Amino acid sequence: MLINYHNAYASQQYAIDIVKLNKFGIRAAGIYPEELDKFVIYGEQLYSPCTGIVLEVRNDLPDLTPPDADSENVEGNFLNLFCEDENVNVYIAHMQKGTVVVKEGESIQRGQPIGLVGNSGNTSEPHLHIHAEKNGVGVPIHFNGRFLIRNSLVW
Repeated sequence: MLINYHNAYASQQYAIDIVKLNKFGIRAAGIYPEELDKFVIYGEQLYSPCTGIVLEVRNDLPDLTPPDADSENVEGNFLNLFCEDENVNVYIAHMQKGTVVVKEGESIQRGQPIGLVGNSGNTSEPHLHIHAEKNGVGVPIHFNGRFLIRNSLVW
């Protein structure tokens, strides 16, 4: 059964874990490399998905060598953003140490740079974790008007 494993948590029931593929459709150079920069998505620039207020930031946790994970700091380096237009909180997690460029309480605009993809927290490899919630309950996120399902491709 292909259910989002985040579904076990009401706030993350529509969470999405995003990886980047190279031109051959492969996410990393090698089977499961220990070097983070061999993952295509590692170090990619992240942008704010909406206009809003930064509510929380963590920026000081190390990027881990796969398959190491930090189960005590599940989200790793992250930000929690209140999106004004949708009236939801958006969490962006597993960011690279020291790259989050926004501060708690800061107003930010859609498309504004916020940091880089990393491998911090409880993660098996570099990827972007994103989920939206309203009053602690997950809500779907749309990309260019599409609701993504497992293994969806976005160009």
